[in-house]
Amino acid sequence: MNKTHPILHTVLVILCCLSFVYGAKLIADAIQAASVPKDSSKPQALSNAVLLTDEEAASYVGLPETTFKELVNKSEAIREKLSAYDTHKYISFFQMNGHRYYSKSTLDKWIDYHMLHSRGKDPFSS
Repeated sequence: MNKTHPILHTVLVILCCLSFVYGAKLIADAIQAASVPKDSSKPQALSNAVLLTDEEAASYVGLPETTFKELVNKSEAIREKLSAYDTHKYISFFQMNGHRYYSKSTLDKWIDYHMLHSRGKDPFSS
């Protein structure tokens, strides 16, 4: 019985060490998973952005990108023919290196304008 006791003691110590290492790995994995943002990194970046691209602006106003671009193009075509117009009736942007950029505050004002004036109609109908 003297010989089995030290062997049993050694096996128990090894099992204890293995369970400690396994537990430490589980905790490390949980900490790493909690610190890595999943899909929230894009909205986080969007919420901090000052200027938005076509894709980001479309996402910001809740429209598919193709629909948003069609609205912008239609807006621009109408605005070019006018000598005067309500500032926020049309989607404002500036262009640089062939890309359009939008301000969040301008998009907010465009939405507010149409919430007040459109009454369920197409924003660019006469």
